[in-house]
Amino acid sequence: MSHKCGAVAILLGLSITAALYGQKKADFSRFVVAGDSLSAGYQNSQLIESGQVHGYANVIATQAGVSLKLPILQGAYPQISIIQGHAVVTGLTPYPRVNTQQTLDVAVPGFVVGALVGFHPPCTLDLTNPIAVMAAEILNPKCTTDPGPTELAEAALLQPTTAILWIGSNDALFSILFGGPPTPLEDSATTPGFRTLYRAAASTMASNSGHLVVANIPDVTLTAYLTSVPKLAAILKLDPSTVEFVFHLGADDMVTPYAFVAIQAMGANLTALPESDPVSQVPVVIRAARLAEIRAAVIAYNSAIAAEAADNGATLVDIYSLINDLAANGVVVGGQKLTTDFMGGLFSLDGVHPTNTGYAIIANEFIKTMNRSLRAAIPPVSIEQVSKTDPLIFPANDHGKHTGHVDVGMADGLRRLGRR
Repeated sequence: MSHKCGAVAILLGLSITAALYGQKKADFSRFVVAGDSLSAGYQNSQLIESGQVHGYANVIATQAGVSLKLPILQGAYPQISIIQGHAVVTGLTPYPRVNTQQTLDVAVPGFVVGALVGFHPPCTLDLTNPIAVMAAEILNPKCTTDPGPTELAEAALLQPTTAILWIGSNDALFSILFGGPPTPLEDSATTPGFRTLYRAAASTMASNSGHLVVANIPDVTLTAYLTSVPKLAAILKLDPSTVEFVFHLGADDMVTPYAFVAIQAMGANLTALPESDPVSQVPVVIRAARLAEIRAAVIAYNSAIAAEAADNGATLVDIYSLINDLAANGVVVGGQKLTTDFMGGLFSLDGVHPTNTGYAIIANEFIKTMNRSLRAAIPPVSIEQVSKTDPLIFPANDHGKHTGHVDVGMADGLRRLGRR
């Protein structure tokens, strides 16, 4: 190398180093989190203290030595009871919050990106609208105005030094829970699409935050809520080809927990599974074409999220790749392999929200990215220590703890929260 080239290389290295270390270190003194159930610490189809404190957002705050002033709930939303060994949704009774301070975790379970931007919780609670109950509890506990502020407005008004925005999973997931297509990416003549709504959320948060961290959306078809044809065959102790023929399923179709109710009702007279329950219209079979549509929507959403992160100077956390890797390979924790299968140790009983250990893994992905991009210097949480007290991790040889699929009561809990 010539002296001239060497000098250029040194100067280039010095300029890169100066740019990296000249960047202001992230300030977590006012750490705010906005999003949906994943950011609220939802677990087992409920929002309750045991899940809230183990949620990824609270794990990050704890590791950073700050408080999110969680809106700790004395009772669960919704209430789920175990009756004759089955989970049953038994109500949506409001409980007073333990902590009435202004929470810094303003995430509301059940929110799509449009709700984060535009839903105003009313002061007068309508117990037939679970979303309104949850939003009022979390966003506007004193209810000094009617209607209360949107989640986006509340998060922006808090003027965070560092903020996390993780929203959009329900825009894809609700296609599985309720049927129909995912939220359109682009605007229609009358309704804004995902791209427009997310742009409003990201730009508002970025302009009101010292640092903004956003996360992309996992492939919701990889959740344990759905059962593939091979897994269905294993549960029923039948050959996969027999299951495909008898129930009129394609090899790449998947079924929801309600398929098992339908199969049980058939008794010995097995026949084609209905696409949906004839009374409730709850999806029973999710066809391969719809699954492909959902996956494509997630990829499109994530492209829009990445673009907004770049435009707003936000740090992007790649949860999509993390979940893909966990679904493909699992993870060994404390000598035991954990998987994304039902009761595999990473998803809770509802098959959609993480266990304590799953949330800790997600927290570490955020921490790793923020340490690299924002010089946050947050120590990662010990996944092994979390797993030791995780009530949803069972010994690998324990085959009597579960049925192999999400209980219908847990599925009812998810659908009740998402119903508006």
